Amino acid sequence: MTLRRARLVASVLALVAFAADARSQTWVPVGPTGGDVRALAADPRDPRRIYLGTANGLVYRSDDAGARWRRMSPGFPRRGVSLDDIVVDPRGAVLVGFWEVGGSQGGVAQSLDGGKTFTMLPGIDGHAVRGLALAPSNPDVLVAGTIGGVFRSGDRGRTWDRLTPEAHPDLRNVDSVAVDPTNPMVIYAGTWHLPWKSTDGGRSWAPISVGMIDDSDVMTLTIDRTNPQNVFATACSGIYRSTDGAARWSKVRGIPSSSRRTRAFAQSPDNQNLLFAGTVGGLWMTEDAGITWRLGTQKELVVNSIVTLPGGIVLLGTDGAGVVRSIDGGRSWVTSNAGFSERFVSRMVFDRVGQRVLAGIWGDRQHGGVFAAANPRGPWYRFGTGLDGREVLSLGLIGNEVIAGTDDGLFLSAGATGAWSRLTAIVDGLDAHPRVTDVVAISPRKVLAATSRGLLRTADGGRTWQRTPLGISEQISTLVVSPNDADLVLAATPMGIFRSADGGDTWAQISSGLGDVPVHSIAFVPSDDRVLFAATPQGLFRSGDQGVTWGRATGGIPWADITGLTIHPDGRTIYASDFARGGVFRSSDAGTTWERLPAEGLASERIWTLAVDPSSPDRLLAASPTGGLHLMLPAAVPVSAAGGQP
Repeated sequence: MTLRRARLVASVLALVAFAADARSQTWVPVGPTGGDVRALAADPRDPRRIYLGTANGLVYRSDDAGARWRRMSPGFPRRGVSLDDIVVDPRGAVLVGFWEVGGSQGGVAQSLDGGKTFTMLPGIDGHAVRGLALAPSNPDVLVAGTIGGVFRSGDRGRTWDRLTPEAHPDLRNVDSVAVDPTNPMVIYAGTWHLPWKSTDGGRSWAPISVGMIDDSDVMTLTIDRTNPQNVFATACSGIYRSTDGAARWSKVRGIPSSSRRTRAFAQSPDNQNLLFAGTVGGLWMTEDAGITWRLGTQKELVVNSIVTLPGGIVLLGTDGAGVVRSIDGGRSWVTSNAGFSERFVSRMVFDRVGQRVLAGIWGDRQHGGVFAAANPRGPWYRFGTGLDGREVLSLGLIGNEVIAGTDDGLFLSAGATGAWSRLTAIVDGLDAHPRVTDVVAISPRKVLAATSRGLLRTADGGRTWQRTPLGISEQISTLVVSPNDADLVLAATPMGIFRSADGGDTWAQISSGLGDVPVHSIAFVPSDDRVLFAATPQGLFRSGDQGVTWGRATGGIPWADITGLTIHPDGRTIYASDFARGGVFRSSDAGTTWERLPAEGLASERIWTLAVDPSSPDRLLAASPTGGLHLMLPAAVPVSAAGGQP
């Protein structure tokens, strides 16, 4: 065999092995736990089985009354939809009402296998469903409240009839529905402007707003299971109670106006006088059917859904905190998120000194911040206190301390305790609180930060900061330090690429960069710091001369919004992700050719950022807007070895 032929055969075999290896790899969710919950529902056949819906089309299930969760696979077939209402009929069928976030579509989906797979029900597909109810006395009857009106099914969802006139000016924008527990012909509908009632199965409707403040958005309707004449309605103006089938309402007193927006309401199965009101200001409880109320949780908790089970188990679906659980009727509460992760991780940092991985959270100012774990498989814990109310946009390391760039300035952790303190950033003589998009450490004392107020620099370990002018541009999207030379730093700006050869003290523009194409991130190839890759909204770019000139990467990588970019220590394996259309791509030949990796196990193919675990470079960590972090395991590693999913 000639040398040329041998090389060709070797190349083909390498490509075949690469493709086989890619197909055999899988993704597993690893955390951090917590996030937003939109809906909770219990299976009436087995109340320990609980279903959970998220704001991005994911369904989780617990088989132990909410102690642990697992994401259903393949699960709900659509992303970008909010699963606000889940009901489970006496036969175990799971029905989910959903609406399109940022759009006008929606519908009802049904699962007959415990949430593993779903089918879209015809007749209501395309309608944004905001409320869904099952008739307790006839499980074949379903009622759905949509943006366009009220719909009813008498055959378990196979067919649907519109109950409200299509052009009615008020019977639209339905946010909640309820069916009388003894008479399926009696239907209640709460709209964005007051409630309505039908006593003849929806053929005719009457307004029922006497005693209710005008223009009240009725978010929930609850009928007392022991006396259908007792009806509770929660609205933007407070909680209302009727004792005559909603002929008249009286406002419930005892909950402060700051907590009056009540998104969830529930009655205890053990005590009809024990009621729970989930508000934007915590969970409120009454043991005398609404005469007196007390705050049962922290006031900062936003409650979206409540499930009450026999024996005093209560589950709350919340914004940010995930599932909060009580086993003593609401006297004490703990978070219960094992296996549930809906965090949007903005940045990941591997800390070799502290032997941990850190994750900054985006989109959750109250329960986010920074999370840490000994390794990507968890368990994760919230790292430090003091970041409440802020979004984490960037992370860096200064020795054994962590620096966080937020939308409200720079913060530094305090050693082992992790408590965060604000760093002073002097801009034009004043202490600024800039938006910090990137942070890089040159040495244990010298750190650079890309901010909305220009490039900031510290020479004392982050205690004080000063602005360092670049010249013609002060807007910096990203910074990168050479892995081989800590003094070599590049900065991407709208005017071009700037370079510093002295650790950020002085700068010179070396190119016009990528023209008008903004840059998300830049990465050096570890084996050759002349070679760079840049992730941009218009694809992946490559430079072979340290950023002076750039060319678009081809060979299978899409011309799309590439946000994730990370390079294996071998310098030849490169990963990139398409955030707009979805997909993780890998090159094993230094960026010449690319292959899309399998998406099996990912909650979403839209990946925001990527990172290679330096302690085990064959493991790739990916962050998407939903489902938290996912770890790509090599074929030889069994899925059961990964944490985060039971």
